[in-house]
Amino acid sequence: MTYIPSCEDEIRFLKSYDPTKYQNPGFAADTALFAVGEDALKILLINRGNYPYKGCWALPGGFVDIGEDIATAANRELMEETGLSGLYLEQVFTWGLPDRDPRYRCITASHVAMADASTLKPVAGDDAAEACWFTLLNYTTEETGGETHISYTLSGSKEMHPIVAYPAGQIQKIYPINSAGLAFDHAESIAYSYEYLKKRVQEGFLNLALKDKAVKARARKLLLGR
Repeated sequence: MTYIPSCEDEIRFLKSYDPTKYQNPGFAADTALFAVGEDALKILLINRGNYPYKGCWALPGGFVDIGEDIATAANRELMEETGLSGLYLEQVFTWGLPDRDPRYRCITASHVAMADASTLKPVAGDDAAEACWFTLLNYTTEETGGETHISYTLSGSKEMHPIVAYPAGQIQKIYPINSAGLAFDHAESIAYSYEYLKKRVQEGFLNLALKDKAVKARARKLLLGR
C-alpha cells in the first residue's frame, strides 16, 4: 500500500530527506534448497564463478534490486543461477555480521525451500560456474560445555565436513568452527536452515512444498526419523 504523508510538513520532510546521510549496506537474498532423494536429503549448491570466494561452493543467491521485494529477489536469483523456479520459499534468518563479506558491509536474508529431487534438473547460470546437488549426510548434534555443536557432511563433486556451534538454546548466535571451504557464512546458514526446516515440517511445511504423499512421507522420515 502506498504511504500517504500526514501533512504538508511531512511532505517537505520526505522531499528534502537525504538517503546518503547514512552509509548504506548492500542487501542480498539466498536460498537453501533441500530436496528429497531416495534415501537421503540433498541440498543445491553453486560453485562461485566470481570473486570473492571464486571456486568455492555456496548457496544460490545475490543482491536485491532497489525496487525489488526480498522474496522476489530470492526467487529470481535461484532461477538465474540454477534455472529453477516456482518453488515455495520461506525466509529463515538475516545474516549481518559486519565482516561477513570481504567486499563491503552486506546483509543477507536467507530462505529455505524443499522439493522432490527427481523433478528438478538444475542448470548453472549467471555468475554460477556450476549448480550441483550435494547429499547431506551424518548430521550430528552434540551438547558439550554449554554449547550445541553441529557437524555434517556434504557429499557431491567434493566432500565437505562443516562444523558449527552456538550457546545452548541460542541458535541465533551460531558461529563456524570449520566452514570446510563453503563461502561466506553458508556453513552456519545450512545448519540453521536445516534446524528451521525440522520445526516447520511439524507445522505443515511439507504440505506447502511437496505434492506427492510418498515423497512427503520420505521427507518426514529423513528429517524427523519417523
